Amino acid sequence: MRTIFKISEAAVIALHAVDLMGREPGELHSATGMAGELGVSYNHLSKILQRLTKAGFVSPLRGPRGGFALAGKTRNATLKELIEAIEGPMTFSECMMGNKICGRKNCSFNRLLTDTNRRFEKILAQKVSAFAKNR
Repeated sequence: MRTIFKISEAAVIALHAVDLMGREPGELHSATGMAGELGVSYNHLSKILQRLTKAGFVSPLRGPRGGFALAGKTRNATLKELIEAIEGPMTFSECMMGNKICGRKNCSFNRLLTDTNRRFEKILAQKVSAFAKNR
């Protein structure tokens, strides 16, 4: 199915992994177990967990009884912060064609895209904890 909203598979996995760990805050979750539950590659998930750890959203515990848990700051993190931890900074364009066609500031499509960007930024500003409450 095609969608307008495009984020990388890695960012989608990161959001789902954080959601999965958020179901049992403070509990340790193995990468193997999470990969199985999410239906994703263990190797891919491990790389994503490394990025989330580096960004401070996940705390790892090594050893045979180790795993991953959400770091304290994660519940107050925004969706945008989590996605940017995986994909890098987001930028929003005001022109679908990069000003290649008209270059006018009063373009009707420019207004549409600007309004859509504002609404999308509000969605991305939601806290991770807001999704946990919706279960």
